[in-house]
Amino acid sequence: MNLNLRTKLALKIQHMIGWITFPAWGGVLIALMRFVARYRIPQLREIRRQYKEIKKSTTQPIVICSNHLTKIDSIIINWSFASVWSYMRSFKYFSWNLPERANFYRNIVLRVLCYLGSCIPVDRGGDREAVKKSLDKLAWLLKKGHTITIFPEGTRSRTGRINPEGVAYGVGRLVRAVENCKVVCVYLRSHSQDTYSGIPKRGSEFYLTMEAVEPKTEHSGLRATRDIAFQIIEKLKEMEQEYFDRLGQGSMENSYA
Repeated sequence: MNLNLRTKLALKIQHMIGWITFPAWGGVLIALMRFVARYRIPQLREIRRQYKEIKKSTTQPIVICSNHLTKIDSIIINWSFASVWSYMRSFKYFSWNLPERANFYRNIVLRVLCYLGSCIPVDRGGDREAVKKSLDKLAWLLKKGHTITIFPEGTRSRTGRINPEGVAYGVGRLVRAVENCKVVCVYLRSHSQDTYSGIPKRGSEFYLTMEAVEPKTEHSGLRATRDIAFQIIEKLKEMEQEYFDRLGQGSMENSYA
């Protein structure tokens, strides 16, 4: 990790501006999801309680790893995990994420929202040095007590199911770069979500489950990076299978594990 002082200062300023302005833009986003899109998360209080317990139970850096089906998965995760008041008390609870530049930096409104919303843009298929710089920023933020959300698949699933063979190794590199890193695996899905999409359907009800894990490996180098990435994606695959098992048993009403 080799970040210069200017980059570190820029990240601190971005975090501070996002925190100060959060009641405005955060409140608008939540209102849009609740009252315009009419999204629902049946077990919202229980989800927030569990996430709070995970945060309180450890001083270790936390990386949130989730499946990826829509362009706003990270927004829904942040909404699910804490209230506006909780984020204002400790904005480090609000997770940084890595949106694809091509999807979110096309106009000034989205660019401003991404900046305020703790985003570090990435270019899919970009050069290795640019990717390394983004991961270095995330590693530095983790060591400073911030939370990170990353999608191990690297892109939205085109089949609507997790593909372990398509895992990106960036998550493995990030976990290895930060000592004693804890991973919170999250499986998020609307009951009406069959495959990938841009925005979930209006009136969607979301299932969300989480499980904290600490990936370990006896390997080194690239093999260690791959091993950790596969451990995480396999855990997400298990959580996905649990979702569909419950769906097949007709037990998804007010579902949460």
